[in-house]
Amino acid sequence: MILSCPWLKLKMYQAADRVLKRKEKTMKKRVRKITAMILAASMVLGVSGCGKSQKSTQDSGETAKVKIAYQYGLAYAPLTIMQEQGLIEKNYDGDIEVEWVSLNSGSAINEGMASGDIDVACMGIAPFISGVTAGIPYKMYGTIAAQPHELLTNDDSIHSLKDITDDKKISVVNIGSIQHILLAMLAKEELGDAHALDNNLVAMSHPDGMTALMSGSVACQLTTAPYIFKAKEQDNIKEAESLDSVWPEGNAFIVGLVSDDMYENQPEIYQAVVDATQEAMDYINNNQEEAANILCQKEDVTAETMLGWMQDPGCVYDMKLPGVMDMANFMAENDFADKAPESFEAITTESAR
Repeated sequence: MILSCPWLKLKMYQAADRVLKRKEKTMKKRVRKITAMILAASMVLGVSGCGKSQKSTQDSGETAKVKIAYQYGLAYAPLTIMQEQGLIEKNYDGDIEVEWVSLNSGSAINEGMASGDIDVACMGIAPFISGVTAGIPYKMYGTIAAQPHELLTNDDSIHSLKDITDDKKISVVNIGSIQHILLAMLAKEELGDAHALDNNLVAMSHPDGMTALMSGSVACQLTTAPYIFKAKEQDNIKEAESLDSVWPEGNAFIVGLVSDDMYENQPEIYQAVVDATQEAMDYINNNQEEAANILCQKEDVTAETMLGWMQDPGCVYDMKLPGVMDMANFMAENDFADKAPESFEAITTESAR
């Protein structure tokens, strides 16, 4: 059936995204449309039946393959260690080809997972909740990292959300990103409306948002490590308000995902990914100086600077961090997702529980 082709499905997702990028009256409508279109595309295309069907290659002697998508930032340190040390290859009993793909947003990863082009991915909780509740066939195999998040500002008049007037722009990495949802959680607590600042938002990558903040193009940026550390090196950048009341230190930020197809049909590859992830975390936690020597090359800083970032109390690498269902329930209750998952077990593999 022609609609079962992965490339056509991807084209439909891209077309849906182009439609949604047209100007909306409110950001609330835009978020609800994104969720609805993902759900509609999943239903029409039958994502569970048209992805690439995989059969175990371990016993056949064939070279196994896995494609892994990730983003940028200190939260992805375990992925860097896995890649640099060949840990998936080490933990797989046989020949395996690992393809690493860097994408710029959770939305792009969701497209890849829905089309069947990506087998494993790591991204923020919020786009995962949007995707899994809309029917994208994947599960969380564990948390990857907790990271510090801060609302930064270059405006001396801004000390809390109440000081952000309509003309003040706030950079977040994407609409529907975890940064967007964290800001909404703070707005709900402080302003009484999760969508109170929707019209202030502009979507920029973390590096571009940092540049805009430093230049004054935006008044605020809600971002994470290492960009908060880099930005605060500037005298005019400060933290506007803490997020601790809505997202305590140690709550999960990045989660690891596996396609249902790989989880069900390639258990050996799946287990190699899980074991490699845990090994990378153990290496980071037990060999921080050595890990810093590897990770500093990604950010073009000294190993000493990287070590200082890694030792921030908010930087935690662990496969079982809290917060996933808290964010899922908030998103459903405040119209960022049509519904919450039925349970934590329904959206996770055994290794995540």
